Amino acid sequence: MERGIHRFMKTALLIGCGKNNSESIVEACEDAGYEVINIGSVGTYKIEWKELHITELHKILAKVKNKIDFVFFNQNGSTLNPQDFTTDIDTLDLWAKIKAWQHSYWLSSQLPFFVIKTLGKKLRSKAKLGWMLSDFINKDTQGVETHPDYSGNKYTNYTIMKSFANTEFDTFGISPDFAETDSAQKLYKIIKEICDGKICNGEVFNT
Repeated sequence: MERGIHRFMKTALLIGCGKNNSESIVEACEDAGYEVINIGSVGTYKIEWKELHITELHKILAKVKNKIDFVFFNQNGSTLNPQDFTTDIDTLDLWAKIKAWQHSYWLSSQLPFFVIKTLGKKLRSKAKLGWMLSDFINKDTQGVETHPDYSGNKYTNYTIMKSFANTEFDTFGISPDFAETDSAQKLYKIIKEICDGKICNGEVFNT
């Protein structure tokens, strides 16, 4: 993956692209000539996900002065597990679990809507808006019961992505298969092509 020579002609705002598969996303954006602004555990604006509230995120977005051409949401939140459904109510700290679940939903599903609406006119017409999704968006996928809130959040993101596809923005989703050895290369290729102008129209791409 060679770095492109035309740098920083456009701006990409990446949410949660601080580690794991994120290197491919950052490299693809930079190679396509984008300045990268990263909000996450590492990057331009460092945050603590477990403590991130709407007021803090609003202040961070106010600091972004660039016109934004590309946004990608790669943040996740998950709190429920199968044991929560069988644990006795006297043992389970129900109130703490509900609060954590609410925060998980805010991070995973409400945050993208908030970011897009808050950026407003900072987003260029036909800006690319992307979501990291999951195989859980497929109704026949096995194992959704092991991560009920995670799978629910991903499907909500899928429907939000599809809804914004009916606006002035060009939206897309990525359904990754990180078990594949070439998943990172496929992810890079998809993001690079989209940054270079590929029209998506709400399509979901598989790696």
